[in-house]
Amino acid sequence: MDQPDSFNIDPIAIKYVREEPLTPEEETILRDWIALGQGRAELLEQLRTEPEWTKASLTTIDESRITRIWDKLETGIKAEGFWPETPVITMPKRRPWRYIAAASLLVAGITGAILWVARHNTTPTAAPAPAIASTDVQPGGNRALLTLSDGSHIDLDSSANGVLTNQGNTAIAKQGGLLAYNKASTEKPAVMIYNVLSTPRAGQFTLALADGTRVWLNNASSLRYPVLFTGKTREVELDGEAYFEVAKDAVRPFRVHIHNSVAGHDGGTIDVLGTGFNIMAYNDESTERATLVDGSIRYTREGANTLLKPDDQSVLDAQGRLTTLHHVNVAEITAWKNGYFHFDHASLQTTMRQLARWYDITVEYQGDIPPQEFMGRIQRSMPLSTVLKGLEGDHIHFKLEDKHLTVTP
Repeated sequence: MDQPDSFNIDPIAIKYVREEPLTPEEETILRDWIALGQGRAELLEQLRTEPEWTKASLTTIDESRITRIWDKLETGIKAEGFWPETPVITMPKRRPWRYIAAASLLVAGITGAILWVARHNTTPTAAPAPAIASTDVQPGGNRALLTLSDGSHIDLDSSANGVLTNQGNTAIAKQGGLLAYNKASTEKPAVMIYNVLSTPRAGQFTLALADGTRVWLNNASSLRYPVLFTGKTREVELDGEAYFEVAKDAVRPFRVHIHNSVAGHDGGTIDVLGTGFNIMAYNDESTERATLVDGSIRYTREGANTLLKPDDQSVLDAQGRLTTLHHVNVAEITAWKNGYFHFDHASLQTTMRQLARWYDITVEYQGDIPPQEFMGRIQRSMPLSTVLKGLEGDHIHFKLEDKHLTVTP
């Protein structure tokens, strides 16, 4: 099925939200567009049933800043050669003012590459943003360093696919961005042999452990693990961020020890039998967070513990306080694993830290920058300049020189 053209769907969707009659052709286009994306029908209905001030605001959106926004995005994105055929954003469905942001996204072309990253600004409109510098930075990719038990290293960036080496009775093989441990025999090694997989800034890699557990390692992270699990528990050590899909084993629980946590102290320990969860424990973040996707895990630190259910998140702050959040946005938290930045009311600083790690850049702030909040989903495969074009606006400007990004009001 061909996807409806974004220039056609915008006015049709606006007419539908305003409860204006649609022609038979428009009804067909809208129906096809709704069928191509999960949640689109619900979004339109919620926009349609919001208070009158929400609907009334749509009257002026396509008559004012959206025309300028869309022209800028269209020109910039097409010039970079990025014009994907599939939608790359999902809409939040909570506070009333968010529907205005959602409507802006709708009008700006919901099938575009960046679609418009909505902001909630607190200052009046300023002059149009200046052009971004011509320099650019390419996105990160499958880059990692494997450290073997004897201290030797294998650069996975340059290694060919196939078996790289053997550790004990286990063969270590690379296939693209996946490193796999394949047990060659049932014989158990006399001692536990450990390897370390490390990703640089602008790097990521996937690891398949010998027990069937799969780990997605985000940029600037490392995982220490046994080549073969032989004890009563399966234990690994994490710095940075990773997503785990743990192979079920009722006899041998899986345990993650979190290091390099906030405030310089070690983080907690996660115990699990078989489940999917994300751990984020970067030193430059103010909190350490474990988010459960499915199954159940227990987070423990210095006597305090919490049992997480799906969509729960444990939060350890710099003072060592442990709290639990419920019904968090799991799609936002795990989007990096699927190749996206996903912002749901993300602050400027949070957004810039993600970009800094993925593009291996430094970020400098100059001037009195008003509070910014970003919403939307952006592909991590885009050059940095293209991402910045989607983020900049009347109150936020960027200047990119080599690998140094300056943010100004």
